[in-house]
Amino acid sequence: MTEHLRLQALPPFIPPQARILLLGSMPSEASLKEGFFYAHPRNRFWPIIGKLSGLTLDTLEQKKAALSALKIGLYDVILSCERQGSLDSAIRAVEPANIQALIQDHPTLKRIVLNGALAKKLFVKYNNDIKLECCFMPSTSPANAQYSFVRLYECYAQVLSCSN
Repeated sequence: MTEHLRLQALPPFIPPQARILLLGSMPSEASLKEGFFYAHPRNRFWPIIGKLSGLTLDTLEQKKAALSALKIGLYDVILSCERQGSLDSAIRAVEPANIQALIQDHPTLKRIVLNGALAKKLFVKYNNDIKLECCFMPSTSPANAQYSFVRLYECYAQVLSCSN
């Protein structure tokens, strides 16, 4: 029997004056290794942010600058869990993140965007008292092959470009 490893989420990245909080489920193995969100080379998140911001995103500093310019914060709905590999379907023994406290600490946040089905499911399960506008979006993961980059970009552009 394969043992699942207990994983801890990355700390949230919330730039000053952030208006949107984009929540995933749990960082991938690549993201945990790199220490920042959406590090898998085939994840379409950073190409979407690059196109929206018009900025080059080769370094972590450039990625953070683009998020700051777009007023987007990043975090996950899971604080810790057991998981073998990176797939959401392998996630077990979830400890939810305290999203309500994060929102209280960052009063400029006005909208929550959920990246993927598991993020949506767990957010609804553990955060039904949050009153901010919520947008449920398709996953930017390479596992979500039914969405082309163009289709994903169009979806995300609608909810992320009105953060200013």
